[in-house]
Amino acid sequence: MKQAEAAATAGGNNAPAGAGSSADWVLAEKFEELTGVTPMAIHNRRRTGVWLDGKHCAVVARRLYVNIKEADQWIQSQISPRRPA
Repeated sequence: MKQAEAAATAGGNNAPAGAGSSADWVLAEKFEELTGVTPMAIHNRRRTGVWLDGKHCAVVARRLYVNIKEADQWIQSQISPRRPA
């Protein structure tokens, strides 16, 4: 019962500790629904050091989470500036 109450107060968000009450962190599967980026692509970005654990993503209780805000900032940094035609 205590776990159910804790989940209800946290909005059912099993985000990593320190993530706050906002929905900054989502499971990799939900991130895929939102963006089309697969969990395997996230793992590859972690493995190659493109995304950093604790900043862009985190593994808690063997579940992979993605920080939506940090991932969005990373995507923005990858967009090349437009060149005049």
